[in-house]
Amino acid sequence: MRGVRIHAWAFGTGVLCLAGANWLTGGSWWSFWPIALWSVALALHYFVRKAGTVSERWAEERAADLHSKSYDAHHIDRIAGRHDGKTGEPPANP
Repeated sequence: MRGVRIHAWAFGTGVLCLAGANWLTGGSWWSFWPIALWSVALALHYFVRKAGTVSERWAEERAADLHSKSYDAHHIDRIAGRHDGKTGEPPANP
């Protein structure tokens, strides 16, 4: 994630420079499009990098963490128990 951090710092500095140049030159807001395109590039960089760090183990740990913090974990467990594939019948009313 070091590369993304460097990209974010460069983005922040670049945005300040572009906005400052736009302010000094006056006129219309010409720096909007370079900033918008750079924002998309930074977002893509972050998402691609973040997606590369996701593993099956991480997903299982995250799902277990969310399940344990869920206010209706008991309800989710009951539904999972009814749909474990033992029969094709619809679940009984609670």
